[in-house]
Amino acid sequence: MTNNNGSSRILSDEQVQDFHRDGYVIAKGFYSPQEIARLQEKAFNDANLYTNAWDKKDASGTVSKVSLWQDLGDDLYSMFSRGRRLADSCEKILGEPVFHTTTKIMMKEPFVGGAWEWHQDYGYWANDNYHLYPKLVSCMIAINKATVENGCLEVLKGSHHIGRINHNATGDQKGADMVFVEEALKHHELVKVELEPGDTLFFHCNLLHKSNQNKSSEPRWAMIPAYCADSAKPFKENSLIYRPLDKVEDDAILAWQE
Repeated sequence: MTNNNGSSRILSDEQVQDFHRDGYVIAKGFYSPQEIARLQEKAFNDANLYTNAWDKKDASGTVSKVSLWQDLGDDLYSMFSRGRRLADSCEKILGEPVFHTTTKIMMKEPFVGGAWEWHQDYGYWANDNYHLYPKLVSCMIAINKATVENGCLEVLKGSHHIGRINHNATGDQKGADMVFVEEALKHHELVKVELEPGDTLFFHCNLLHKSNQNKSSEPRWAMIPAYCADSAKPFKENSLIYRPLDKVEDDAILAWQE
């Protein structure tokens, strides 16, 4: 996974083709054990993640915690979100320069971590952030193992080809119209995305996905930077502000100091 100047490990041509066909691609070992160990040490000991987290209830009232931000700086999280590895991969997928929209850390705690209902990210991004085109990619970096037992992401393979589906309030979340989801389930394979720490899932903003409650004794944490093509930047001011992306080289993660 190296680009033309050899400076960045990015998705291969075959992986990009898989993304466009299936709406997602899993890059195994996208981050090294040493890089993920740094992220684990930071995130698991970061009280600010809990202080700033939103509690999002699913349809049954069970809660997942989400800490989300837009601004990037010189902190360790930003070394991932500003890294060429992610940004250049998304530019290769979208075929044009990208900017960072948000980074979030999903915290699904043992036994109590709630579900995320069926949805498309573009189902709410389009209206909330005024993106005219569905040219956005989310990158789910597994901080620790994602398994069926602890509520890993589940996707409908190829469902991004359906286009945007209407979304309605479901608990504290917005869920896709279940009439369309139930029909999509008849035509698209359900894939349970189990990940090892450091594996990274790239997925299209119209890919239907969900996750179940965490009923295991293990947490399920993930960091998800999202990127938007320059041609799809918000056409109206709202909560999301366009900020050009200042990339860093891939060695920035291990070189970073508190």
